[in-house]
Amino acid sequence: MPRNDGINQKITLCIDEALSSLGLKGKQALLNHLEDVGLRKDAILENPGLFRKGLGLVLGEKGADVIEASIIERLLSSFELRQTSDLTLAKTIDLIRTAEKDPCGNDKETSRDQLRRH
Repeated sequence: MPRNDGINQKITLCIDEALSSLGLKGKQALLNHLEDVGLRKDAILENPGLFRKGLGLVLGEKGADVIEASIIERLLSSFELRQTSDLTLAKTIDLIRTAEKDPCGNDKETSRDQLRRH
């Protein structure tokens, strides 16, 4: 399995865990609604901005903010990165992918430093 697939699975797991805070039926209802508007669960990683927009439509902006913050918190914890105030889901996913890109850790530290500054 390519390294990127493992990263994507780990990111997807964090998203799934955060959505589980809605309860099983709530999570499934949200995912079904997002799929109805054209965003399948397996496409969330490729279009996190659209996912965030969909959360806002379903949950309202405040509800979407809470879920997005929960996902970001889980991602940062899972990838052992520090929380900063202005991260979006899309930016967090991009920075994680960049940080995890180099198996020797060369880009990882640089990207982690960037993440800490954002």
